[in-house]
Amino acid sequence: MKLLFSAVFFFICSSSFAQLKTKLYSEKIDNSYDLLVDNDEFCPISIKIDLELTNMSSSNGNHKIFVVPAKTKGFLISKIQVIKPNSGGGYKTKSQANYGDSTVTNPIDYNYSLPFQKGQSFIIDQGYNGTFSHQNENSLDFTMPTGTVITAARDGVVVKVIENNDQSCTEKSCTSFNNYILIYHNDGTFSEYVHLKKDGAIVQEGDVIKEKDVIGYSGNTGMSNGPHLHFMVFIQQIDKQVTLRTKFKINDGSKSEILKVKQVYTRNY
Repeated sequence: MKLLFSAVFFFICSSSFAQLKTKLYSEKIDNSYDLLVDNDEFCPISIKIDLELTNMSSSNGNHKIFVVPAKTKGFLISKIQVIKPNSGGGYKTKSQANYGDSTVTNPIDYNYSLPFQKGQSFIIDQGYNGTFSHQNENSLDFTMPTGTVITAARDGVVVKVIENNDQSCTEKSCTSFNNYILIYHNDGTFSEYVHLKKDGAIVQEGDVIKEKDVIGYSGNTGMSNGPHLHFMVFIQQIDKQVTLRTKFKINDGSKSEILKVKQVYTRNY
């Protein structure tokens, strides 16, 4: 009996994210293969598996999305087994993967803290679906001087930190120079803090943080037209982000609302 197999791996990430620390591989057991995933990220990842099978079957079906928990080794995707012995055959694997649990559809209606220190006030220069860089995107730009202390808007775990860039421009190509902190929340959503100054993160990947903890310093890196903090909450799917409108606690924290462009907001809590 002749068995052949091959694997072609495609990892699709958001343009601002580096390649995932994820491995798809197989282990041969008699006349079958275990298809396995290692996930070395600090959050779950979703991986879509498409199999081309010749005289072989998949125990977990085909063309499906699997959610692999954070820091997991040897997660079983499927057992690939021979159908007719001594008849040859094999399989090919194609995959797409990204951060998060792409099955999340109903996140918590959470009231976020403003992402700066108590006693400070900042204006929203560009709001949801803004005209400069927020077209079809629910994200916010807080205008603030470079070096302003940034605080966590919600509890979570730090998934990604980029802080080595010092360039900026208003062209889309400069998104590759964005410094940012990406945080994963327990309802499957992410928050992203972008345009930090060079070496402007004081957290590391894997840190568990609490709401209002200091996490870094604002800047003017990447695709930016001036010093500010870009803040966004989203659900990550395999091939796209679904950005969310979020409510923030304002003033003394007793009231929460959707933030509006050109309005000044104060955190006194």
